[in-house]
Amino acid sequence: MTEIYSDSMPDSTDLELLRLLQIDSKMKIAELAKEVGKGIATVHARMKSLKERGIIRRYAAVIEPSKVGRETLAFILVTVRYRVPGRKGVLSQREFCKEIAVHPLVQGVHVVSGDYDVLLKIRTRNIDEMNQFIVDFLRQLPQVDKTHTLFAMDTYLDSLELRDLTGITSMGLKSP
Repeated sequence: MTEIYSDSMPDSTDLELLRLLQIDSKMKIAELAKEVGKGIATVHARMKSLKERGIIRRYAAVIEPSKVGRETLAFILVTVRYRVPGRKGVLSQREFCKEIAVHPLVQGVHVVSGDYDVLLKIRTRNIDEMNQFIVDFLRQLPQVDKTHTLFAMDTYLDSLELRDLTGITSMGLKSP
């Protein structure tokens, strides 16, 4: 018999399943069931529900950038020009984000608050390629007013994982 549980927020079993999948998204349903102490049918139903509710968006391989020649990392703050010559109406940050997100070197696009409008995460092979992206592409876009580039000199954490889903750690002060 399959358990009945809330379709709104994930419960503790769902959160444990999510934690395990973040470690290894290729875990088999039987392994997951054993880890969370539930039946295979229950875990299968929960997995299906997590996907249908959009909590699990997709499964992906996490690639080590330096192993595929993308070791140069920069974060670029962008001020958007809302009135672009030759374009009707006012450009929105969201519109700019959708347009820039398709570029193959762009790894992250975020609307931000403060002096800038958008934060980009860019990975390239080297400084020359980054320079080409910024000078020859990004700054040439009529929607871009100004940019501020921050190069990552060293990385201590770069994760897709949502950690501490159960909320046990208060403010991240405890050691993992």
